[in-house]
Amino acid sequence: MIPERAGYGNMKRISLSDHEGSTKNREDPFMRHATSPGNIGTLEAPTGWAYNVGECGDSVEVCLLAEGGRISDIRILPKGCVHTLACSSALGELVDGKTLEMALEVLPEDVERALGGLPEAHAHCARLVVNTLGEAIAEHFRKAAAGLI
Repeated sequence: MIPERAGYGNMKRISLSDHEGSTKNREDPFMRHATSPGNIGTLEAPTGWAYNVGECGDSVEVCLLAEGGRISDIRILPKGCVHTLACSSALGELVDGKTLEMALEVLPEDVERALGGLPEAHAHCARLVVNTLGEAIAEHFRKAAAGLI
């Protein structure tokens, strides 16, 4: 069991077996991202930053550092259900080290695939993290165009 709100806000607890099709096998991609998430947190001086709240009330903050047109570091701070946590971790893994253009090509379906699927009721979690990444990259480009980075 892990906190529904990934350690934030309400500490209502849910079972990972609530994830459709998952087993308790840590080799399962969803289980790996849900129990040992990567790229979680914030960056001190990101070149791109965005924050969004999803339709369910979950929120995601994306901080990225891009150098030479490539994401050199990314941190994502989800506050919400275990599905938003897993989507955040999977997205970070998918785009870390990629060019900004390649990162913009990542779709919510890519995040879902990286997790081995999501219940339909939580597909919006993948959209939330991908959309927030796009806004963080857009901020990076605005800063670069203004000569701020």
